[in-house]
Amino acid sequence: MVLSLGSGMSPAFAVAGQPVTHITGTASDPTLPHIKKVVAECNNKVIIVVLSENVKCFSLSSDGSDFVVSPLTGFTVASASANSCVSSTDLDTVWITLSNPMSPGTYSVTMQNGTDGNTLVDANSSQIPVGESVPFSITTTLPTPLDSLSPVVCAPNTIQLVFSSLISCSSIASDGSDFKILGFQGVGVTKAEGECDQGFTQKIHLTLGSPLVKSGSYQLILTTGSDGNTIVNECGAETPAGAAIVFNTGGGVSADFSYDIAYGCRADTIALHYLPDGADEWKWWIDSTYAGTSLAPTIIEHDFGPVLVQHVASYANCHDTVTEIINLDNNLKAGFQAPAGICPKDLVQFTDISIGNIKSWNWDFGDGTSSSLEKPDAHLYPDTRSVEIYNVRLVVQNVFGCYDTVSAPITKMQSCYINVPNGFTPNGDGINDYLYPLNAWNVSGLEFNVYNRLGQLVFETRDPARKWDGTINGKPQPPGTYVWTLTYTDGVSAKKIFLSGSSVLIR
Repeated sequence: MVLSLGSGMSPAFAVAGQPVTHITGTASDPTLPHIKKVVAECNNKVIIVVLSENVKCFSLSSDGSDFVVSPLTGFTVASASANSCVSSTDLDTVWITLSNPMSPGTYSVTMQNGTDGNTLVDANSSQIPVGESVPFSITTTLPTPLDSLSPVVCAPNTIQLVFSSLISCSSIASDGSDFKILGFQGVGVTKAEGECDQGFTQKIHLTLGSPLVKSGSYQLILTTGSDGNTIVNECGAETPAGAAIVFNTGGGVSADFSYDIAYGCRADTIALHYLPDGADEWKWWIDSTYAGTSLAPTIIEHDFGPVLVQHVASYANCHDTVTEIINLDNNLKAGFQAPAGICPKDLVQFTDISIGNIKSWNWDFGDGTSSSLEKPDAHLYPDTRSVEIYNVRLVVQNVFGCYDTVSAPITKMQSCYINVPNGFTPNGDGINDYLYPLNAWNVSGLEFNVYNRLGQLVFETRDPARKWDGTINGKPQPPGTYVWTLTYTDGVSAKKIFLSGSSVLIR
């Protein structure tokens, strides 16, 4: 049933959005309490009477005898109550409960003295006048329309119905048989579930048998389900079968793309290709930088290595994103490892550490010899009687015909016999100005200590390149004999060596 709306009705008294009756009382004496409003709930079994001011709870007869509802056709007044009387001594609203729902028609609520001998009494002992009457009418309750869907996403496998008023959860067939879908793609509804609170809901979620991947227009149609009904609102009105909603959806969109690479020595060219698959808009990003909307963009990369390509394709509400890492693997960098200094008759091992898809190596060892091997044999430099510096060069070529070159010097020492000079003259003339271990090139764990004639430590180092200049904290030490000790591990034999001796500081 639906109740017709009287003038001045407050929407606060509508039940879950259902229309209600509101009639303003006709009494005009402002010193007396009056009936302000009448609101009937949509079940047509409860009448809500709103008063113009608070009255005392004790003046309400719980049997409802303060009120007459007429005409009494198929129902009687069963009781009257006020929720506020639980926590207060005053009330301003009365719920009249009837024995049965009212049929559509015109009625009135009239005040009379109840079984307690009065009507309703306010704080000034004034009563609502006996005989005060308010008419209202009830018409047939309308069903809740099937009229709203939440936005449908791309290729949906669920659909959400939204209703303007409460739907009884018990009227929803859980197997989805209350609904069917017609359109470009045949698909069934396999499940229906409401967001229920105290047995009612305003949203129903439908699960489809498969996603709607074909774009186009569809109809969601209400049918009589396996439970023998369609859907029923809180007032008991059933929405007629055949009600329908038209909706559109985009089908599957693919952003898949292909690419070609033209390799170069200084730059590479990436040609991207996209054939629109269900999309009418597409965008490219290269390493997070926007690169446009061309179907076949060309990208020139001067920095070799991985390139991140992101492609987004769209149609209506449908979107697809494909991300591809394109590896430009023609990076070429020549490099090798070798000792910076060597002793006479040392065999030198050269190790290639070049980067790239290399197909050829060209070694020049700086002494007139060369090799084309990736791992050349150990090399023996000429045994000259002097210090020699050889400039070693490596040229590499990759599979794309590109070249890169690296070079580094190697110093061959005159001698690698480690000893300490018998004397030194720290006068700044550039000749014998320091005391240190000579030829300590191929050693590890070196410790060199110098003591004065009193046995005091005047210098110590673990660095072969650090030398004593004959001072302590910048103060020149006196001439004379100084004792030294030297410990190291030989780099060839791996033997630990200990030496000691003395040197003369001459000024």
